[in-house]
Amino acid sequence: MVRFLLKLIFVSLLLCETSGLMMAEDKPISPVKTLLNENRLDEASAICRQYEVLSTRDREDRFACAWVYLRNNQLDAAEKILEEQKSQAKTIDYQLLKAYSLSVQKKYDEAKKVFEAIAAANKGKAAGITAQELIAEIYDSQDKLTTAGFIYNIVLKEEPHRGRSAWGLARFYQSQNDIRRCIQYLELTTKLWPKHIPSRFLLAKINMSLGPDYVSEGFNWLKESYKLNKSNPEVLEEIGLFFERKNKIAEAIKYWQKAINVKPDLVVSNEKIKEYFSQSIHLLFESEKYEEVIEKLEAHKGTSENLELVLLRGQSYRNVGKYAQAVTDLKVFLKTNPKHPLANRELGIAYLNQKLWDLAAETFSKAVAYEPSNALNYGWLAYVFEEKGDLIRAKEYWEKSLALFEDTSQREKAVRKIASLEKRIKKKKPSKDDDDDDD
Repeated sequence: MVRFLLKLIFVSLLLCETSGLMMAEDKPISPVKTLLNENRLDEASAICRQYEVLSTRDREDRFACAWVYLRNNQLDAAEKILEEQKSQAKTIDYQLLKAYSLSVQKKYDEAKKVFEAIAAANKGKAAGITAQELIAEIYDSQDKLTTAGFIYNIVLKEEPHRGRSAWGLARFYQSQNDIRRCIQYLELTTKLWPKHIPSRFLLAKINMSLGPDYVSEGFNWLKESYKLNKSNPEVLEEIGLFFERKNKIAEAIKYWQKAINVKPDLVVSNEKIKEYFSQSIHLLFESEKYEEVIEKLEAHKGTSENLELVLLRGQSYRNVGKYAQAVTDLKVFLKTNPKHPLANRELGIAYLNQKLWDLAAETFSKAVAYEPSNALNYGWLAYVFEEKGDLIRAKEYWEKSLALFEDTSQREKAVRKIASLEKRIKKKKPSKDDDDDDD
């Protein structure tokens, strides 16, 4: 606390000594202009809104705010300042702003004419260089990157501290697949624009694409991007992809989910979550952990509406004896995939366990029709005929399944069923003596 007070006193004395000596050219740069130069538009915009409340009339502040509003496409707010500052219409600062307003409105030819005139009349001066940079931006927005890149390069030779030209030149070299110079100007951009996420993010992506030796450097740029904005969906998605490369799937899914929470229509994050979620569900199902399958799918209902997962959930319900829920899911799946033999067979098993014999017979018959080479379809249909008391047809379908079974245990089971049914059919038939007695 004592140190802080001493520092405060020192600064106060210093200000007292220099306040009477400060010349007009030593006037501190407007905080908005500083933020504008570093492309920190959101912070600058917040100060400009305060200026509106305080009715600030300082010309430099007002012009700086007009630039901020135009950079943020807030045309009405910028035009309000230009109207208010009409008395400055003959100044170069005003003319640059007015022309940039035309550029924002995509009146590129009119804007370019003004910029070219200013550039020609102010060669080597800050205003002329600014006009050149703004001309480059017009070509950039029209996807004329070669011309834009050429001008950005001239501007940077005149004034190497211009972040916008460094960023434009980096993207030009990226379009030319000149990775070395692209990286060079991206790194310059990060120095001139200390809070600019796109340049850091692009450095991250480029480095990661260069192979294993550059992944660490890429991730460092990714971490910088994340520190600047922990809610940037593209950055979150890329972090997920980084963890996927490291085979840390749980971490990857966490960041993809965060990305989707911010921007629900992100294609890659959505596809990756579905892919890995689906994989985990399939593994559980193959391990016969049906309760876990149901639990996970119920907990992630949005993801589980994928029809493939609906089928797995229906099968899982059937395997744990929840036949009504199984029927619901399987019917949803079959509405879109009516000729799916497995789904029809599973639905038939659910009906069979509910003792809905006719529905079971109808569904198993579909399974047989859509997959006549599968022995199980005939076996299950045989069970239904047996339950309905049609032993001859039951035996007929067991014989069909026997002809198709390759597994020894399944064949033995079919043989036993056929033998059992033959005995029962014999018992059911009236003997010849019984017929004679009737006579």
